[in-house]
Amino acid sequence: MKLLMRLTAVVLLVVIIGSMVGPFQNVEAAANVWDKAAHFVAFGLILWSIGVLLRRLPRTLAALSAFLLGGTVELVQGMVGRDASWGDILADGLGILTALLLWAIWRRFEPRTAFQTSKTPQGGSPRLSRRGQG
Repeated sequence: MKLLMRLTAVVLLVVIIGSMVGPFQNVEAAANVWDKAAHFVAFGLILWSIGVLLRRLPRTLAALSAFLLGGTVELVQGMVGRDASWGDILADGLGILTALLLWAIWRRFEPRTAFQTSKTPQGGSPRLSRRGQG
């Protein structure tokens, strides 16, 4: 199952980034999809993909990485003759924030790894143990 999720994440990243920087001008218009909605959904999926591929990366850093990717994509679009837009960056950010909120709700706002202190059997110094990985 983990392998299938990772392969799905890689395919999503390749397809989404390829469609954003490739020579597919106005693909959204041809498919009757509003451009900003496409960015919103795409960057929610990009955040999910980053989370699947880089499981130990904190959520906030994953979200920042996705947002920086969005900004980079807009810069590249401007260089390859496609329309770069601040509105697209805003839609990217809103998609990322929505996915981040859904991610936090799904995980019940708990960190990925919770550390619990416990005493050693002889009353020595406390040690950290991992629990709740996921």
